[in-house]
Amino acid sequence: MVKAANSAARGISKPETIYMDELREMKDSEAWSSMRYTMMAAKNPQVWTLSNAGDQHSVILNQLRERGLAASGGSDDDIGYFEWSAPNDEIDNVANWQASNPSLGRTIHIDNIKSSMNDDPSVFRTEVLCRWVDSINPAIPPIEWAACEDTALELDDTKLTWLGLDLSPDRRHGALVAAQRIDGDRFFVQLLHTWHNPVSLDDKQIANECAPYARRFSNLEVLAYSKRTSLAVAMRLSPAGIPTIDVDGAEYGMACDQLLGAVVSGRLRHKGQIELTRQVLSASRLPYGDGAWIIGRRASKVAVCATVASALVTHFATRPETEIDILVG
Repeated sequence: MVKAANSAARGISKPETIYMDELREMKDSEAWSSMRYTMMAAKNPQVWTLSNAGDQHSVILNQLRERGLAASGGSDDDIGYFEWSAPNDEIDNVANWQASNPSLGRTIHIDNIKSSMNDDPSVFRTEVLCRWVDSINPAIPPIEWAACEDTALELDDTKLTWLGLDLSPDRRHGALVAAQRIDGDRFFVQLLHTWHNPVSLDDKQIANECAPYARRFSNLEVLAYSKRTSLAVAMRLSPAGIPTIDVDGAEYGMACDQLLGAVVSGRLRHKGQIELTRQVLSASRLPYGDGAWIIGRRASKVAVCATVASALVTHFATRPETEIDILVG
């Protein structure tokens, strides 16, 4: 019997054995709970799970791994956990390939591994080395993002400032980000506030909590938002004299590309805030139009409001200070 990996799996009467494949893709406990607790009346139930390594959002896989490691250290748990993974992240180390692929030389030919070394490093590490990563195939590369960290930076209440606001499609998460120029074409982004409500966010509350930040910066140019997610909040802020502007469509795609370019070039700087970093490295790319891309809110499968808000402020922080951006001759 084959069942979908969601709540539709309910309704099975006391199965003895359940197999769950690609456990790393379970970002919440919905499917796990649907299947696991149908086994309570079985005489000798077993759940067999199989998966490559996951990322920080692989909730069920990470929980089982923690239980397995604890059991190996002596905790009282009847779990059986078996892992073949490389001891480090070196993708060109043959010893790592051997450690994570016990069938190498039998069912897996070494040339097949060599041919996949040009794939995205995060994908190679999870699929071949069975190493955990922050996010699989992220929109923003982790190494370049880490290189942009500067903990000494602080926002100046008197400098030209841009604010970015975004809410998640399910209206359970939100984030407010600020950006200011440092010198030349470098700029600084900082996560100011996050919101979470397990049911739904209150747009009036968010507006009331955004207003003090807007008034804090005496030289605020604009608060950028998306009408797809934050229109109700913006409509409450505008009558209070707070300048707001909608960034959507092709302009949003441009903002996402500008964020990636600013990170890769090192023009963007950040303080290394844990939550901002977590959301930035969780963002997934979504094709948009003919060759363009955007940060997909739903495609990321987790809240990436801070990432989207960072892209919105980057769109303004990367504008040329003069009408002439490139001089020739």
